[in-house]
Amino acid sequence: MWQDRWPVRWRAYIAGAVALAGIVAGVAPAAADPNLEFYKGKVVRLVNGGAAGSGYDLYSRMLAPYLEKKLGATVIVESRPGAGMMTAMNHTAMAAPDGLTIMLAPGEGAVLARLVDDTALRFDLQAYGLLARVNTAPRVLIVNPNSPYRSVDDLYRQQKPLQIGANGKTDAASDTSAVFCHALKIQCKITIGYKSSNDFAMAAIRGEVDGTILVEDSSSRYAQGGQLRGVVVTARERSRLMPDVPTIYEAMKLDQEALWWLDFREDVRKIGRLLIVPPGMAPERLAFLRRVTREILTDPEALKDFELKQQPALYGDPEEIGKLIRNVLGDGLSAEQRKQIKHVIMEKFY
Repeated sequence: MWQDRWPVRWRAYIAGAVALAGIVAGVAPAAADPNLEFYKGKVVRLVNGGAAGSGYDLYSRMLAPYLEKKLGATVIVESRPGAGMMTAMNHTAMAAPDGLTIMLAPGEGAVLARLVDDTALRFDLQAYGLLARVNTAPRVLIVNPNSPYRSVDDLYRQQKPLQIGANGKTDAASDTSAVFCHALKIQCKITIGYKSSNDFAMAAIRGEVDGTILVEDSSSRYAQGGQLRGVVVTARERSRLMPDVPTIYEAMKLDQEALWWLDFREDVRKIGRLLIVPPGMAPERLAFLRRVTREILTDPEALKDFELKQQPALYGDPEEIGKLIRNVLGDGLSAEQRKQIKHVIMEKFY
């Protein structure tokens, strides 16, 4: 062949160039992710059911810039308080499932609302698209520092009911309080109707109620300023933010009935705060948003930032959290247990 008359070094050079061209052709640039193209320049609404300054509002504002960076969109935090956050849940269920509405939802409250047939929630939590659990944390009974309650023993010494402030009957503060009071067999009176956790915490600071039960990040903020005092943690583990406050399991000897009630509420608590989307989202977009939220909630730098803001994150895989939800709403409880739970949460302390 005529190429055989070329010098050896030319033949080697041409062969290498041809081979390189083949390699380049085989690894042509991948097409841009259509989901990223979709979000570019758009506005995403991050809905929550808390009022300004509440834990849900603070977590939403903490997450928003990370979502903006990942999506290339503008993320607006939108608070819709009301009905124990069920107003926001219902609003999200009616939004278009296009990925432009995401909600930081009270997963445990939504589960309990369904469990006790609360008509404020019009949609089953299992119908929404679940992206991730953002966090779950121990809850703490916090009281006005001028109150006589300093230990669990003090809860039994008083001749009057422990006055607890809350939002709605399944807002986590109220139902945890109801289960706690029932398990310990102590007198309690739960007053609902406050707009948000910030409002009923302020009611405790003003002395309108004795106290409330809040998640550790909110509790620690009030305790650090001396506005409220921690009495006991309702979980099995101590609070990382309030490590000197004992757990109820440490503070007293619990009988089997008390253990069942407290552990039941702990299982629900592990569902935590969830990122959800409206029902009916296309599987590929749901998978994309799940990947984005996992990357944010497992990024070491982001986690460090969240800790510094005292808003710690604890990622929960949507499949695992879905199993917890199905266990509580499925066959994990007998009909009699469901009846008792409904009575305690919805009636006993009101």
